[in-house]
Amino acid sequence: MLTIWGVYSVDENIELLDTNAGQKEKVCAAAEISLQQAGDNIFQQSDAISVICQEFIELKDPASAELFFKYVSKKFKISKKIFTDTFKKLSDESKKPKFDRGATFMEDENDPTHEQGWFVKKNCYWFHTKEGLPVKGSNFIVVPLFHIYSKVDNKRLVRITNEWNESKIIDIPSKNFISVEQFQAYVYGEGNFIWSGGKAHYLKILEFISNDFPMCNELRTLGWQREGFYAFANGIYNGSWQPVDDFGITSHLDKKYFSPAFSVVYSGVREDDDEYENDRYFVYNQAPCTFNQWSLLMTDVYGSNAVIAIAFAIATVFRDLIYEKYKIFPHLFLFGEKQSGKSQMAWSLSNLFFHNLPAFNLNSGTHVGLSRKASRGKNCIVWLDEYSNDIDIRRFQLLKAAYDGVGHEKGKMTQDSRTTTTKVNGSFCISGQYLPMLDDNSLLTRSCLLSFIKRKYSATEMERYEELKKLEIQGISSLVCDILEYRKLMEENFAMTFSTIQEKLKAEMIAAKLPFDERLVRNYCCLLAPVKIILESANPLQLSFTYETMYAQVKHDIAQMSKQISSSESISNFWKTVEYLLDEGKIQAGVDFKINVTPSLAYTDKDGQEIPPRRFDPPLTLLFIRFSRVHPLYMEKWRQQTGKNGIELVSILHYLKNHKSYIGNAPHVRFDTSNTSAFVFKYGPGELDINLERTVRDTFANAKNAAEQEVPKVQPPEDLQAEIDLNPEPPF
Repeated sequence: MLTIWGVYSVDENIELLDTNAGQKEKVCAAAEISLQQAGDNIFQQSDAISVICQEFIELKDPASAELFFKYVSKKFKISKKIFTDTFKKLSDESKKPKFDRGATFMEDENDPTHEQGWFVKKNCYWFHTKEGLPVKGSNFIVVPLFHIYSKVDNKRLVRITNEWNESKIIDIPSKNFISVEQFQAYVYGEGNFIWSGGKAHYLKILEFISNDFPMCNELRTLGWQREGFYAFANGIYNGSWQPVDDFGITSHLDKKYFSPAFSVVYSGVREDDDEYENDRYFVYNQAPCTFNQWSLLMTDVYGSNAVIAIAFAIATVFRDLIYEKYKIFPHLFLFGEKQSGKSQMAWSLSNLFFHNLPAFNLNSGTHVGLSRKASRGKNCIVWLDEYSNDIDIRRFQLLKAAYDGVGHEKGKMTQDSRTTTTKVNGSFCISGQYLPMLDDNSLLTRSCLLSFIKRKYSATEMERYEELKKLEIQGISSLVCDILEYRKLMEENFAMTFSTIQEKLKAEMIAAKLPFDERLVRNYCCLLAPVKIILESANPLQLSFTYETMYAQVKHDIAQMSKQISSSESISNFWKTVEYLLDEGKIQAGVDFKINVTPSLAYTDKDGQEIPPRRFDPPLTLLFIRFSRVHPLYMEKWRQQTGKNGIELVSILHYLKNHKSYIGNAPHVRFDTSNTSAFVFKYGPGELDINLERTVRDTFANAKNAAEQEVPKVQPPEDLQAEIDLNPEPPF
């Protein structure tokens, strides 16, 4: 038996070959027989070569084919190139899409797709060829659903179904839809969905289905929409509740909107791969109570703090209107020791909009995460927990800027100077165990403060608390829609109501000699105005408190906060340092400052206007101080005590000149060692409330009466400015 490359010679025992040889040997032996039988007949040789090459293609062993072609070309004196060319041609043809020769393709002769050169058969695309026989181009079909329009994230929603009736709904970026290669990658990533046609075939299908994509807009920001409805992740409220369909689509005024969080496209993703996880907390749930019942529970559980909290929630629903008018919106700051109830209050406010959404932790969350949190929901509460005065300064600055509606800005990766801004759309409810004292109380003045004290609760209070939390677990977000009913009234009346309340509040506080900070007044007016409009409407919302009750509480809170801010701000720190310098003997009465009861004075006011001798009736107790000496000593002492630089002279003078106790600058004041200019302030309780007197005296009234018996001599110079003689000192 002769063997060449594992091939048995035709002269050997064929019976032995059939029973013992492998498949390759059988193919080779049969090939030699067919060529031997063809003899010199070129047509029979051609047929035999085609059969031989086809059998080797099916064996999928090109190496054995190459060796066999070399062997038989020598034996039968046929060019090897004929074998290799035939093998290549048949191999290429075998890779082309096959068609079912036994199928009946023209099921519907009137199907218009036949005129386009293709048709659908058993969830597959088939394409007509020049030869008249169709070729299979895919094992699935595409059903267009929606065109999700956006300048930055334009995409198409489609359903794909294969020949085994497996179906998927997917979204594909429009820019990737026009590429057959990228389209293939997208659909294959979802399962056994294979496109085997060419680019020309694909473009025919794309052109045909492109007219069947209804346009809709993705709800990239939830909450209030400029089109006139409030969007939850599972539907919209436009006067009535409109839930999304299975695709996440809902309609308003003949326009369609897409909410991906509740679309079947993303229903099967894993939790660690869910980019819309947080949106699923912002859902509409029909509340099992009325707004009045919820309001009563809030006041029963949280007491007077609930009044401001409920007003803050109401104002939040109209945040965009308030910000549009005044370019501000205050924060709500919940301050107190642990287990004092501040976090539970924050949960209650957050649950009015969200369904058990955890707070954003200011100590662990990222800066970008905070920016996105502030922008994702419009006219809803964003709860930020665990505030402390040592948080990242960038985060602190973001909290400050959010009051003015300023978001996170970043440059775009382009050749020009374009930037993108992550806007602040929600209101901030901040909770923590520390008062925000950084940067001269700048965050505190941008907030409405609620203080919480740890105490024991009665059985009745605990029962009401459990009742409130039970409602929150069921979901109460539909109560937001009750507030939305007053939006038109708010648009028409807010500005006028705000101004009226602000003027009245300031006038009453001045009359009652209550301290107030201008910014705090504006903050609380943002809460008072919506409550007043709603309660005085033709169909008022039932609340657990009256407007008059809230107004009285606001007056008290503003006075308390103003006093607290005044005692802790930089100007107060300056005067405390001055007192300390006096105690240490670094400065002296009569040399660096003077206190005297003064009947008249010529001075320059804070605007630089020269004021001729002005009589005070009754005479005022005034402080005259030389900043040219005192300020350098303050800077030195502050640096020793804190390790930080104090406030530079220009800034401290700016602050002092805008203090309510400031009179002006007297150009000629007689001190013990010199006659020089000095800054003048009203001195005493309710004015510049410091103590620079280090000897015992009865009262300011006694000193005033004694001073009136011997009035200081004031000799106005030629320019009408007074030269103050502070002697004799009032008796102590």
